[in-house]
Amino acid sequence: MAPRPALATAGFLALLLILLAACRLDAVQHPPKIQVYSRHPAENGKPNFLNCYVSGFHPPEIEIDLLKNGKEMKAEQTDLSFSKDWTFYLLVHTEFTPNEQDEFSCRVKHVTLSEPQIVKWDRDN
Repeated sequence: MAPRPALATAGFLALLLILLAACRLDAVQHPPKIQVYSRHPAENGKPNFLNCYVSGFHPPEIEIDLLKNGKEMKAEQTDLSFSKDWTFYLLVHTEFTPNEQDEFSCRVKHVTLSEPQIVKWDRDN
């Protein structure tokens, strides 16, 4: 006797719902850790590289911008990579020339953050 189409469809839908529920249980979210630093010690007027290293986040969708006085800077980004614990990390970097007047920072937008997080570059670290 062949299975009835309605029963087969109901069984398929039940299995699909179970699989979706199981996937949601593993969908743990982790907020990003943000580090902003220069490649070399800061010297006013001397070209350098500004880095924003963002790690430990999940899910992988994220926006990272380097800012000069609150305005986006043109920057490059590494490929998305993951750690042993399946959280992700990225490095965004650009050339810059530090001085006393300008403020440099990194802005991160992620689903785990209620609002974008901005971390200022501390020239003394």
